[in-house]
Amino acid sequence: MIVANASATPLEQLPHQIARSRASECLTEMLGFGSRMEVYPLVDELTVLRVPRRTEQQLIEEFGSSGRQVLADGHEVSSFTERELRDLEAVDSFIGAFMPSTTPFADLDLEGGFRYYSLQRRIKVERDLRICTARLSSATSRHSLERFIRDVRDMVEHIGLLPDLAGRGNLVLDRFGMVKLVDINNFRRFVPDDEVERALPSEPELDEFVLGRKDIRKVLPRDFLDDLGIPIGDLSLAALQTLEVRGLGRDFREAERDPFYEPLQNSRRRLVLALLRADMA
Repeated sequence: MIVANASATPLEQLPHQIARSRASECLTEMLGFGSRMEVYPLVDELTVLRVPRRTEQQLIEEFGSSGRQVLADGHEVSSFTERELRDLEAVDSFIGAFMPSTTPFADLDLEGGFRYYSLQRRIKVERDLRICTARLSSATSRHSLERFIRDVRDMVEHIGLLPDLAGRGNLVLDRFGMVKLVDINNFRRFVPDDEVERALPSEPELDEFVLGRKDIRKVLPRDFLDDLGIPIGDLSLAALQTLEVRGLGRDFREAERDPFYEPLQNSRRRLVLALLRADMA
């Protein structure tokens, strides 16, 4: 039997971002990190602590307060975090089977900053599906991927949300060959074509954006870009199509004609993505 605090790390050896209540159970080794989260193992070897890189106060200063969630000790929850929590609850009924068991909780870090952490069941990653160049060899993995794609498509149709499939290590196969979505903090509303087309100016004014005199980001619909300025919805849709074609062996021409993937062929969207890529180059 593992005793949680048997090999507890002294508090002074832990990064200040670690929460007070779980600090003694964390190891200083970092398992991974993204633009918004760091992941630390707990000594029970079964659980990880997902640590936001920004405090709630920093998020409030950037995105504002939700105005609805204020905890008992007076800490406010940012509108950014409230949205993440709401999205996590909404997607659970569609793709909950593919997400590791996760428990969000609010706490103070070791310096007294307020953050919204989560405890997550640890996943032993066997393969990163971001790099998928051939049909999956395992029937178990193919069936799991088929179900995942089906359920994501249902989720987009019913509630308009897409998971972030574009980042390294976001979608993986676990040691049992089952698909797991690791990044559960970046679900985005997929913006339909008509919203993108309405946002773009007519041809003469569009030249100002093509020539780089104006910033295309400033006219795009809300949610087309995530908080880091990445067109995560379109990148994730393209990643999903790639998984169908390469991971499951679906005919590419058939996938291109699929109405679900039509936005990837929209000329105005493709122009926006080209301008964004040029801007990020």
